[in-house]
Amino acid sequence: MTEGTLLVVLAAGLFLVSPIVTAFTIAFFVAVGLILQRLLSGWAGRVGQRATHAEVASYSVIQEALRTYRETVVAHRRADYVSRFQAVRWESAQVQADLQFMSLVPKYVFEIALVIGAALLAGSQLLTKDVSAAIAIIALFLAAGSRVVPSMLRLQGAMITIRGGAGQAAPTYELADELGQLGGGSGTPDPALPPAEIKARLIAGHGDFDPSISLKGIRLAYPGSEALALDDVTLDISAGRSLALVGPTGAGKSTLADVILGVLQADSGEALVGGQHPLTAVARWPGAIAYVPQDVAMANGTVRENVALGLPLEAIDDSWVWDALERAHLAVFLRDNREGLDTLIGEHGLKLSGGQRQRLGVARALYSRPKLLVLDEATSALDAETERIISMTLASLEGQVTTVTVAHRLATIMHCDSIAYLENGRVTAFGTFDEVRAMEPNFDHQARLLGL
Repeated sequence: MTEGTLLVVLAAGLFLVSPIVTAFTIAFFVAVGLILQRLLSGWAGRVGQRATHAEVASYSVIQEALRTYRETVVAHRRADYVSRFQAVRWESAQVQADLQFMSLVPKYVFEIALVIGAALLAGSQLLTKDVSAAIAIIALFLAAGSRVVPSMLRLQGAMITIRGGAGQAAPTYELADELGQLGGGSGTPDPALPPAEIKARLIAGHGDFDPSISLKGIRLAYPGSEALALDDVTLDISAGRSLALVGPTGAGKSTLADVILGVLQADSGEALVGGQHPLTAVARWPGAIAYVPQDVAMANGTVRENVALGLPLEAIDDSWVWDALERAHLAVFLRDNREGLDTLIGEHGLKLSGGQRQRLGVARALYSRPKLLVLDEATSALDAETERIISMTLASLEGQVTTVTVAHRLATIMHCDSIAYLENGRVTAFGTFDEVRAMEPNFDHQARLLGL
């Protein structure tokens, strides 16, 4: 706005002195600016997109190298990651070089344009006017141009910066649109609640939340795949009951769990939790639904921060954290061998074993005292004794908490109220453990192999 206002005032003053020179100056520099903008704008957008992709690729390579460090050392492939990292950083360096070059181009273009414009004006004026008048007009043009060019450069630089920033932001906007479509809304998160209100809500419990599950005709296919990951799945689970999802790898168990949680939206059919869309239930009763994945994500912080993941410190109740750790069979270890709730777990939980990370994930889910608990192979990394203790903890919730368990270990789901056997995205058998054995030969065969 400042540069634009300055140019308007300058043009008005020059117009009073010499309308012809003013018209020529405006037309000439506007033409140069538009041509330059047209040439650089698209380039700036593409460079901005390249910059974002290069940064994302850099972080991805680093994280992948850290997660797979043992495997790459044993396979003698560390040099491959070094080469990949060099490639993406070289791309980033080229992007920075392009940005630097692009910022210099307008300066030289406008300086050359000023000389060319003066030459054209000089030729036309010397042919039509006497020397003194021509020199006066040329001097006026140069004086005006020397003041116009810096403003044009700043305007041009601002436009290039905006265009480059738009290119860098494009992936973020695309992700926001995808999240908005996923949630069936605008993708704008709810405003953060004050810590005191968060704590009060947790203490008050989950009120009238009904942890029943109703799935009707659920069909879902992943993008780019013609095969259905879920095919006409219909299930009804009453509040306080336990459901186990079993079946071969790729049968759709984790996908179905994601639909129940609202993480995935079915292409057709209806998924309800307590009569509400899962995401509506999550927003209305935060903490009433909890999830324990097989691979528990860890934040680089303390045990306290990981158990009460995402909550501000002022909203965390240490007694609740200890209670959750007790039920996850991790409290004794932290008291005896570490610094209690202030124990730092390291990036990705590197200071904990796989079983300890999984127990921490169970504690995280139990912290908010949920009414619906979804477990996806949540005890796969535990030793038999710890698994038995945690299974007893989960069994103690029966009647109060609805549980959905994705499991391959059949011994862990023998006592579930209902078992759904999935194959190729379809529920081929549903009932008690013994009923499913009678209906599904593959399930019976697995049980026999395990001596059940």
